[in-house]
Amino acid sequence: MQVEKLKPAVEFLEKSEETEDIGIIHHWDMDGTASSVIISKILEEVRGEPAQWVSIPEERAYHLSEKDHEKIENLDKLIVLDFNLEADEMEQLLEDYDLEILMVDHHSFGRKPEGVSFVNPREFDAEIYVPCSKICLDISEEFGLKDELRWIAGMGVIQDFGVDSCPELFDNLEEEYDKYLPDEKTQQQLAKNCEYGRYSSILNIKPYRDSKHFAKLAYEALMKSDSLMEIEAQEEYRQVYEVYLEMQDEFNEVLENYEEEREVDRDQCVIFFELDSEFNINSSIATNMSTKTPEWIHLVVQRDEDEVNISGRCQSGRVDLGKLLQEALPEKAVEEGAEGGGHRKAAGASMKPDYYPEFKSNFLQLVE
Repeated sequence: MQVEKLKPAVEFLEKSEETEDIGIIHHWDMDGTASSVIISKILEEVRGEPAQWVSIPEERAYHLSEKDHEKIENLDKLIVLDFNLEADEMEQLLEDYDLEILMVDHHSFGRKPEGVSFVNPREFDAEIYVPCSKICLDISEEFGLKDELRWIAGMGVIQDFGVDSCPELFDNLEEEYDKYLPDEKTQQQLAKNCEYGRYSSILNIKPYRDSKHFAKLAYEALMKSDSLMEIEAQEEYRQVYEVYLEMQDEFNEVLENYEEEREVDRDQCVIFFELDSEFNINSSIATNMSTKTPEWIHLVVQRDEDEVNISGRCQSGRVDLGKLLQEALPEKAVEEGAEGGGHRKAAGASMKPDYYPEFKSNFLQLVE
């Protein structure tokens, strides 16, 4: 991004002082984790120490819970990364607590929150797609840290399917990390066929049980490492890796069942697939299967007694999934806390189980 568009974040971080209590809340995927590490390392450069509190939201939802508020009310500054809070909620935080807020994001948004230092490339181009970790890397250049933090941003970009939007990032990584990278630096090759992508997958805590705990471990492993070669030496990384191996076994088993157990609507080119797993792997399954049939819409569903969670993918972008998933939610479901949204090619939704049949019917009608 151009320097002028990054100015709100640069000025916010430049003014951070050692005596201030600063917290970061970020999305529960690798893009969010990488973004939090980059911004925390900038804070360390500016004021001598990183953020005191770094976390994903308590409920893995795009709103803040009472427990989140208990943490925030004691802060001087809050930094929101890759996490699409509504403008009304952001402004309410300013009203309720005496703090300053920086938001760096790349999702579509309704309106810009007033009183918040705000950086989002979609403010200037609604169709642009640049992962948050790449935006944070551009911010780090203003502090002379871009070269040493590039490898961290690359991890976030791979897992957020952003390789095509910033190819120069991986060209610049080649000199130092050549043996970890594939010959062809495409999204598919970087994600699936190289050591660099494997590290990125391991630290992508989105599928793991107790993701709040593993988000902290991933953050600490990256904060303690000055390069990719140091990652495996970190105890926090080894703890994440053990769970990754367990998750991979579950993931492969689910993939074997996908063809047989999926529900196919051939007229609309939509696939529904319900899975039962202790891991949050619906988004990983959706991504894996959608790359094989990019014109099809894949909706992968995980449910428990209290909630249905849906991950949607359509790699061709022939529909706007973020918009469709949001519009398909029954009105009553929204009144009871249902949420939906995301990007054009990748989005999600959650609701109480009773509303899923109506959601499903609404979705098919909207696609048609």
